[in-house]
Amino acid sequence: MRRKDKEITDRQAIESILDNALVLHLGLLDGDRPYIIPVNFGYEGNTIYIHSAPEGKKIDLIRKHNIVSFQAETGLEIVHKSIPDKCGMLYRSVAGCGRAFIVESREEKKFGLELLMRHYNKGGQELWEFGRCLDEVCIIKIVIESISGKASLPRHMG
Repeated sequence: MRRKDKEITDRQAIESILDNALVLHLGLLDGDRPYIIPVNFGYEGNTIYIHSAPEGKKIDLIRKHNIVSFQAETGLEIVHKSIPDKCGMLYRSVAGCGRAFIVESREEKKFGLELLMRHYNKGGQELWEFGRCLDEVCIIKIVIESISGKASLPRHMG
């Protein structure tokens, strides 16, 4: 990373960004071109789970080539927007790479859906009943191979 003063190396800080991000941007390979889509997600340890319809471009691309990239951010704020030489953006972000796998077992699909539900229902430890949903939804498991963080916070804005 060129700007070491913006690098986040603390794993808890990186996990905090993922815990608070609303959207994960998933990068896939579409032949020789990138394909990036926003997805809802759940996260635990070294694994990200996303949900999908069982067919479509995202699923087709993962089946062809399962190397993926991802990015998420929190704390977005424009600062000094009316002063050109001081204008900037505050943020905390993570980016990484990994491999995506289509989850086949009902138990792991349920686990992935529970992570998604917990991510978007902070504080609740409800027991969710998924019913037919487990048969109708596709769950994608992303095993993280590398991850890094970056932040531009008020103290960095000069």
